[in-house]
Amino acid sequence: MTERKSKKETPRQLRERIVELERQNAELRASNAELTERTLELFSLFSLSTSLGTGVKLDQLPDGSMDFLGDLLGIEQFSLQLYEPKENRLYIKASLGIPREAREKCIITPPEGVAGHVFATGEARYIPDVTSEPRYLFYKGLNTQGGSLLSIPLVDDSLNPFGVLNISKPQPHAFSDNDLSLYSAVALQIAAIIQNVHSYQRLHELSLTDELTGVANRRAFFDELEDEHRRHVRYKKDYSLLLIDIDYFKRYNDRHGHLEGDMALKKLAQALDARLRQSDLLARYGGEEFAVLAVETDKEQAVQLAEALRKTVCETTFTLADGQPASELSITVGVANFPTDGKTHIQVLDRADKALYYGKSRGRNTVSSKVPLQHMSGMARGAKGDEPGRRGKGTADAGE
Repeated sequence: MTERKSKKETPRQLRERIVELERQNAELRASNAELTERTLELFSLFSLSTSLGTGVKLDQLPDGSMDFLGDLLGIEQFSLQLYEPKENRLYIKASLGIPREAREKCIITPPEGVAGHVFATGEARYIPDVTSEPRYLFYKGLNTQGGSLLSIPLVDDSLNPFGVLNISKPQPHAFSDNDLSLYSAVALQIAAIIQNVHSYQRLHELSLTDELTGVANRRAFFDELEDEHRRHVRYKKDYSLLLIDIDYFKRYNDRHGHLEGDMALKKLAQALDARLRQSDLLARYGGEEFAVLAVETDKEQAVQLAEALRKTVCETTFTLADGQPASELSITVGVANFPTDGKTHIQVLDRADKALYYGKSRGRNTVSSKVPLQHMSGMARGAKGDEPGRRGKGTADAGE
């Protein structure tokens, strides 16, 4: 057998081989760079979920909740603006590198400015040099830094915008194609997180709302009462409680039916709520009972409020589903005050309860704020055999 002799590569072959190796190395470096970008993107999105998922609130994003993105992604300035439908405005809810005055005063009315235009159109915009963009407002003159801007809409599941993410860099033409892809993914993640939190908050609100009347339920009332009691103790302020019972509501249901009774409850709750201050809390306390927590309200003011509520109900016309007039309704209100009638919220509530049923024992359609000593213990709730009080002026108790 003859042995094969290895052939030496010619200089030309060596050069071609070196060129091929350099080409392969270049492809490898490009693949590594792409892998690094992808890893950074995934890590950024994971960090974003961890940071925002535990603390974001739609109505008030905590300052600094996204500061980590500055170091992680090389962002020196960004703002997150959320839309308030009732006011048709975009408000900055989180930011980095933007003066506090600008965060507080830069309020955008779409399609005003770049962010307003992006929100109105639902389309992202990349501006390589903001100094050449007429729409760019420099946060309404409160932050004059130039550079480049990427503005991305935040959209819900139906692709309707509800906010805008603005990312800035101080140098013109500072965003690469990879940056545009990464920050678009970040915007999608932020939008998903905010939507999830919105859903959670909505469920939480529903758990504290009476399904029929739409006012707070008993659980929400006691939660708020405990919190307000602690606050009023700390600052040595008065608060008052009003317990409200609809007079002879069983007769209304027996006459018109429970569905009509539900309609009456809803209308009465609306009438009461419309007469209260924004700071007051109205809750459905029981079947036909309501409670009002009147913050920073002394007893005299509370009695005046209770009388106004009683008159409101007397002046409300209740109608049936077919438009025919229904029976008239009236209420009896028991009033108690902290600290006059108790040192704990339970004591104040108990005193309001006793005042309510003392008022019912006196004929109903009245406001009761004082309870005779002989009625302070063992009063029976819902005494039977009472005749309905006359609808009209009603009475307010005058003494012990």
